Amino acid sequence: MTAQTVQQGDLVTVIGLEVHVQLETDTKIFCGCSTDQTDDPNENVCPVCLGLPGALPVLNEAAVEGAVKVGKAIDADIPEETRFHRKNYYYPDLPKNFQITQYDEPICADGELEISVEGDRRTVTIERAHLEEDPGSLQHVGGGGGIDSAEYTLVDYNRAGTPLMEIVTAPDFRSPAEVRAFLAELEDVLEYLGVFEPERDGSLRIDANLSIIPAEEIEGEDATEIGPDALAAANRTEVKNISSHKGAQKALAYEETRQKNAIQRGRAVEQETRHWDESRGITVSMRSKEEEKDYRYFEEADLPPLRVSGWKEEIAIPELPSARRERFEAEYGLSEEAASKLTSTKQVADFYEDVAGEYDPDLAATWVADNLLGELNYRDMAITDIEGRLDEVTRLVELVAEDEITAKNARETVLRSMLDDGRTPDEVVAEEGLGKTGEDEVQRAVVEAVEENPDAVADYESGDDGAINFLVGQVMQKTGGSADPGDVNQLLRAELDD
Repeated sequence: MTAQTVQQGDLVTVIGLEVHVQLETDTKIFCGCSTDQTDDPNENVCPVCLGLPGALPVLNEAAVEGAVKVGKAIDADIPEETRFHRKNYYYPDLPKNFQITQYDEPICADGELEISVEGDRRTVTIERAHLEEDPGSLQHVGGGGGIDSAEYTLVDYNRAGTPLMEIVTAPDFRSPAEVRAFLAELEDVLEYLGVFEPERDGSLRIDANLSIIPAEEIEGEDATEIGPDALAAANRTEVKNISSHKGAQKALAYEETRQKNAIQRGRAVEQETRHWDESRGITVSMRSKEEEKDYRYFEEADLPPLRVSGWKEEIAIPELPSARRERFEAEYGLSEEAASKLTSTKQVADFYEDVAGEYDPDLAATWVADNLLGELNYRDMAITDIEGRLDEVTRLVELVAEDEITAKNARETVLRSMLDDGRTPDEVVAEEGLGKTGEDEVQRAVVEAVEENPDAVADYESGDDGAINFLVGQVMQKTGGSADPGDVNQLLRAELDD
């Protein structure tokens, strides 16, 4: 991370994350039940994921493969052998009263991920990433639906046993904005790997540990390197129930302010677990924070050690977002902003490269990054929503590249009609009469505009260059918007300067 200078009297924010990512597999991690959470409650369950006596877990190979891909993407150490443990605690959504997870031998350790915050590149240390099973889900009913106000709670075990990867960072963050940037980059990486479905409810959940440390307790002037003694001495809160990048920034900004206010008023910050209530925009106390010893970890006797030696070398990962951004800038001459937009998802990046392979890369960038994504965002859609129609968008770019329609009509009429009405670009062009007007017809419209608007002509001849814009508008109106404004401008100047 970049050094941050602190002075006496400053209060330094220190944040570490535990990011829970549901891995995209067809079946659960230790049984053959479907991971589809859209089915009726408690439909996709069996003796294994319900924790019934005598049921034995069998490890899902696809979950392990996904974990290895994540490890490679974050440049982590992947040991030759790893093992599972039981984490013991009681909660209604945990039917066995323990969770099968990994303790001191995780499948990934000592990784890192580079992020960009306001143009500043920083590296976040990832201490570990381990496999575990997801608990079930709770539905709080009545009383506003809040965890602290519900009349009663229902339990759905469809989610219980879904493959989960917990990614634990070092306490490297110094602001909620940095956390949001990290989560966005991490989600991009996971989506590129094909191990994560961002649209699935609850697929990404964040627990954040936040402490406020007075500058007097930090040795030296650098807030980036905070020693273990200062970290150990500071009480921290764990904030749960965060499910989005934006939610993480809001929750941590609130908690940061709450703790700083307490310290400035001479009150102690309790070490506790707090719940982020998104509807109210506050954190509420849940319980005192557990310590590691409270979970009584011990080895899972029903699962043998997991050996990935030899196998992990065969698992390949694709080009990742950061590398693709850099290549787009170098290969296609794109700006950093355009490259970031075009690599926002793997589908967007793949489509851009398909279009840029046939037409001018700058034209392709304008159409994919600005026009297409802009119209999709306006409609709260993603490129995956038109996955079967991308050839039609390519055809629209072709019509513009071949100068068969104007860029304005292509953007404002054809593309919008395609998205709203489901018509193809050729259908819209034909039905709306948007084919480019022939040169002779445009020239006739230019002559007519000059003859019909003597005042504008006089203004232009008097040195008012802005008058040409009015005349361009008149020609565009006569041609139904099918003429190219640039060509019209040149034809008018030639006519008036003759």
